[in-house]
Amino acid sequence: MLIPPVSDPLLHFLASSLLNHGKRARAERIVSRTLLYIHALTRAPPLPILRHALITASPAVKCVSQKRSGKNVVRPAALTEKQRIRAGVHAVLAASKNKSGKTVEERLAREIIAVVNGDSKAITDKELMHKQAMVNRGNALVK
Repeated sequence: MLIPPVSDPLLHFLASSLLNHGKRARAERIVSRTLLYIHALTRAPPLPILRHALITASPAVKCVSQKRSGKNVVRPAALTEKQRIRAGVHAVLAASKNKSGKTVEERLAREIIAVVNGDSKAITDKELMHKQAMVNRGNALVK
């Protein structure tokens, strides 16, 4: 099995998103065990699967509510690369809370595999957000 590098920025970002009360070692242990669960469930290198899942779950736009002449208008706005990855990580983490499994690591691994397979709540939320942005694209600010 390929052991991921210690200083991978994506793993560091995922650990930072899991961070609770400043316990970084616990968050990094959760990420490491999640990678082990992914490897155990798929028998494939876990890091490319994790990257693919986070890119798949990441939305390209967000919808911002803006007040125009007394009305609230929904305006789509493009996300930067870091904003996209952050939104994808948070969507996967939120969807993993409803998965079956005893530990956080197991639930997160099952959700990541579900995203890769295409049957995840994170993907449906992304598609819903993109659909709402397409409906409201007439309100977009053009520069």
